[in-house]
Amino acid sequence: MDTKEKYIEKVENNINMYKEKISKIDDLLKKYKLNNRDQLLLQRDSLKDKLDQGEKMLKKVKSSSEENYEQIKESALEVFDNVKEAFHDFSNVLSLEHLNHAKDEIVDYSNEKLDEMHTLIKKHPLTMAAWAVGVGFIIGTLFMRSK
Repeated sequence: MDTKEKYIEKVENNINMYKEKISKIDDLLKKYKLNNRDQLLLQRDSLKDKLDQGEKMLKKVKSSSEENYEQIKESALEVFDNVKEAFHDFSNVLSLEHLNHAKDEIVDYSNEKLDEMHTLIKKHPLTMAAWAVGVGFIIGTLFMRSK
């Protein structure tokens, strides 16, 4: 295979890989319930547009003659870099959103447990005080032995 054919094969493989990624993104977004879903759908549409541009550029590369192949290849590299960068940006946004969602769940859970502890302390103040003194005594004894 000459360099043009190798390049075309490489680009076709990359485009197929990106199509699979978009398919996975579509599956994830179907299940996605958070409030920025519309923003993610817009970004996904932008990814599809950039991938379409890449496919059009691939057709130009395939139809190019050996003489103008290098010029078209340079333009194609820029388009494919844009596709790659768009996927990278989308994955960062999605990762940050998952982290924010996990943080919110942790904060909600900890607030819920704090409320339960406040309720328990209000219902049984003497029992909780006795437990606190007991735990404090045990910890103090352990620290005294370690010295």
